[in-house]
Amino acid sequence: MALSEVQRAQVNKQLGAFCDARVPAAVREKVRIGFRIKGTEVVLFEERPAFQSPHDWREMPIAKFKYVGTQKLWRLYCQHRDLRWHAYEALPAAPSFTKLLEEVAADPTGIFWG
Repeated sequence: MALSEVQRAQVNKQLGAFCDARVPAAVREKVRIGFRIKGTEVVLFEERPAFQSPHDWREMPIAKFKYVGTQKLWRLYCQHRDLRWHAYEALPAAPSFTKLLEEVAADPTGIFWG
C-alpha cells in the first residue's frame, strides 16, 4: 500500500519547503537536505560530499515517517547508533504529518540534528 496522491502531494510540498529553508543557499554545495518516499514511508536525510571524492554525495538518515492507514496515524522514527530505526519516544505518533515534522525541526532531544 502506498500513500494516496493527496498525502503524497502534501508530504512533497511540506518537506520540499522544509528542505529548502533548512540549508542556506550559501552552503548548499557542502550540505543538502532531501527526502525519499517509498510506499507509506518517508525518509528525511542529510547529504554531504564524500571526503576523498567530493563529486559523490553521502546520505545520512535523519528521520523516518511512516503512515499507518489502519490507524490513520503517522509514526516517527529515529536512527540509533545500531543503525536501526526506533520509535521516537517523545512523540511516537500523530494524526498529522505536520506535527511530526515540527517535532523533527524543533528536535528537543537532539536525536535528529545532534
